[in-house]
Amino acid sequence: MASTYSDRLKLELMETGANANTWGNNTNTNLETLDAFSAGYLSKSVAGSANVTLTSNNADPTAEASNKVIEFTGTLTGDITVFVPAVESNYIFFNNTSGAFTLTVAPTGHGANGVAIVQGSHTVQYCTGDTVVDLFANSLGNLSVKNNVNVVGTVNATSYVGNGAGLTGVDPFESGTKMVFYQASAPTGWTQDTASALSNTVMSVVTGTGGGTGGSTSYFSSFLATTDKSAPAQPVSGSVSGTVGGTTLSTPQIASHTHTINRRAGNPVAGPAPVAPADPSPNDTNLVTNATGGGGSHSHPFSGSLASATADVTIPAANVKYANVIVAAKD
Repeated sequence: MASTYSDRLKLELMETGANANTWGNNTNTNLETLDAFSAGYLSKSVAGSANVTLTSNNADPTAEASNKVIEFTGTLTGDITVFVPAVESNYIFFNNTSGAFTLTVAPTGHGANGVAIVQGSHTVQYCTGDTVVDLFANSLGNLSVKNNVNVVGTVNATSYVGNGAGLTGVDPFESGTKMVFYQASAPTGWTQDTASALSNTVMSVVTGTGGGTGGSTSYFSSFLATTDKSAPAQPVSGSVSGTVGGTTLSTPQIASHTHTINRRAGNPVAGPAPVAPADPSPNDTNLVTNATGGGGSHSHPFSGSLASATADVTIPAANVKYANVIVAAKD
């Protein structure tokens, strides 16, 4: 009977009594094939946009799929898939291609079950046969690293455990992000924007596009200059018009005073004094009444309006400089 071959590594399974005088050469070929699957390296150009199938031959240590480490090179002009034999095996792949396109490795006949490899990265893939290619980098458990870990691409995590006190170089903001800080200088890792359009401006919150500026008058030379509480009161001039109402004075409001009564001799009744003669009779008598009135205060009601007024106050131009800012919430 003729020899048969293993499903995975394509090793020759020699029939008993067969291969007379060639058994040793056949065994060496098997060993070379095992050597390639264990430590072989292949640099494979996959330039272009066509899919590539790695060669796989029985008992052939030179077959492309017989290598443990395979580096893909060349410039891609379209998304491609590299097919490996649809049997259980594992590989180390290095996507060293260029061009902004995707390289995917999949079992032959099962392109939908492939896994893409990020350009510039190495990865370990395990082919389960005709079902799927598992990427170990996506299915590792707890990972402990002694020194540095360099990542090409994006790190996605659902949670982080620890206070991060020992972390350096972690930046939650993308380059170019602008924020407002209440402190004397920019924090480490930030550069202060010293554009003249932002100097001495007020913030204008808008619901449209932020980042715009406008105005020409410095904030400190406009509003703040007219609200200095240490400045003396400014004089105000003008005129007032209206009507003063009449007031009837009561006795306590009249100034204190007395009245003189003149009595003539033989006249028992007080009355208006006649015109005194040039030489009054010695029998005439003058009487003085008791004082009355208290000199109390009184008021006059007034109704009217301020007809005009001017104040010695200078208001600067109100074209105050501003910078538009927006309010956003983290997703």
